[in-house]
Amino acid sequence: MSSNMKNMILGGLIILSSTALLALLVSFSIYLYSKSKQTNMADVVPNSAYISEDIGLLDDNPSAPEEITKESVTPEPKKGIIQKDETRKIVNVGKTLTESEIQEIEEKYAVEFSSDTPKKGIYVVTTSSESKTETLQEDLNATVEVDIPVRMSAQTLDWGVTRIGADKVWSKSTGTGVKVAVIDTGVERTHSDLSSNIVAGYDYVNNDTDPTDDNGHGTHVAGIIASVNNTVGNVGVANKTQIMPVKVLNNQGYGYLSDVAKGVYFATDNGARIINMSLGSTSDSLTLKNAITYATQKGVLVIAAAGNSSGQPCEYPAAYTSVVCVVATDTSNKLASFSNMGGELAAPGVSNYSSYIGNTYRYMSGTSMATPHVAGAAAVILSMCNSCSTTDVRNLLRSTAVDLGVVGRDSVFGYGLVDLVSASATFEQAPAPEETVTPTPEEPTTPVVTPPATVKPQKRYPKQKISIVEPKETSMKRYIPTVQEDITIKFTLDPLSEESNFKESILTVNNIELYATELQNDEYIVKKELLDSSQHWVKVTSYFEDGTTSSDSMIIDLTSFRRKSLRQSDRSVLGIATSAIFDFTYFLFGR
Repeated sequence: MSSNMKNMILGGLIILSSTALLALLVSFSIYLYSKSKQTNMADVVPNSAYISEDIGLLDDNPSAPEEITKESVTPEPKKGIIQKDETRKIVNVGKTLTESEIQEIEEKYAVEFSSDTPKKGIYVVTTSSESKTETLQEDLNATVEVDIPVRMSAQTLDWGVTRIGADKVWSKSTGTGVKVAVIDTGVERTHSDLSSNIVAGYDYVNNDTDPTDDNGHGTHVAGIIASVNNTVGNVGVANKTQIMPVKVLNNQGYGYLSDVAKGVYFATDNGARIINMSLGSTSDSLTLKNAITYATQKGVLVIAAAGNSSGQPCEYPAAYTSVVCVVATDTSNKLASFSNMGGELAAPGVSNYSSYIGNTYRYMSGTSMATPHVAGAAAVILSMCNSCSTTDVRNLLRSTAVDLGVVGRDSVFGYGLVDLVSASATFEQAPAPEETVTPTPEEPTTPVVTPPATVKPQKRYPKQKISIVEPKETSMKRYIPTVQEDITIKFTLDPLSEESNFKESILTVNNIELYATELQNDEYIVKKELLDSSQHWVKVTSYFEDGTTSSDSMIIDLTSFRRKSLRQSDRSVLGIATSAIFDFTYFLFGR
């Protein structure tokens, strides 16, 4: 065999071997990359460092309902776990029907009216294959749609009241004179922490005027809003506001959309300024949308839970733009792992302590628990500002929220965490103007002239503003340290002055008071043990003798350390980093 032939064969073998080796490397790289995608999603999903991995206490969550056959459905449709029933329809005729009109409709269109209490022309009918719903809709100019089941957004709270700063504004307002409707499982009206704040409501599950809670969810929600400030139990965000219980969910936390819509109309027509809806459905509904529109056009602020489907969009009614959608945060200011996203405001919603049925108390978690924090905050603001519209309150809560996550409104926290201290500061009274005295004119017939009274002029002090000067914020309006260590917070009044009516400055971290000082220029060291790999909200507030205040705040963002620890612990076999494999596969195949 010639040397040329040998060289050709050898070259061919080398090419084949190289190709096989390359194919093997590519296959192995793809395998490892796919594994990295499965195990390191925190580095792939945007903003995942801001989302908690701890699901919290979920013992009170209703379990997923099993399939129920048509034969097993009980004749009592508002008890137990409710399944969607295509034969149960909402008919909205826009007016109250007489008995003869109902009988005529039943005979003509082959439908059967339920015994439910009607409201604003909303009726519930049972249909069959013989029913003529389309003809009914055309003849009566009515809306006809399936009565979709809804259920509570429950899961599992007291630290939350402190986190939003409610306890720091009770000297100014506790929600007096504001009525909040809790559309839910009802409320235990005899509960010792709620009874003095309960007003008349309605039960659309049992069609009577006794909206007593037989589940516990509604009582827990009501307690977060308005448990009284006594020596037992918990204290609500707005502990002197009035609670209007409207029962639309049964003892299992399920109900019908028709009852929810009726509840919205009832609350609006009976003087509620705020409606709290810790419930939801993934399905839209014209009936529900019309009810929400009715409420908002009457000046009612509707606040609803985002839902607990771990990152899904806001459920209905929270999904409507006219409704404030609330997501849940944990004690580390991360989004609760169960919480939906895309909301407008964030509030505490993990392991919250509040009232429960049986005159008891319980820890619960969920966007259901986050929502009443916002409703209570809104009640406090409305009580402070009688001239404010609910739109004003909504805008104020947005503009004063603590901006967590990326700067500005984002898909995780919305405008941010509710801050009742900053919101209420808008209504602080300015110091009274200096009193001026006009001398009494002399009487021409009086020979003795009395000199005018002299008034000692009020001493003027320089206007001082508190500022956090260290650590320096980054360009993203966050302080993002490069190492985990103690952090020194330096703050000063500007200008410093010996002639000052300054009293003291208080430093808080996550609205928990850590340090108070009477020095105009001071510092405090926050120990690293207090700061986990999340976001921490530092605020310094200065108080002056004339009752005015000045505050400055910043976010210490340590979420990068969580990402680093994930990357360091997530290494592939053979010592090859997943990031290196990603680069290699990207080079070969592009995106």
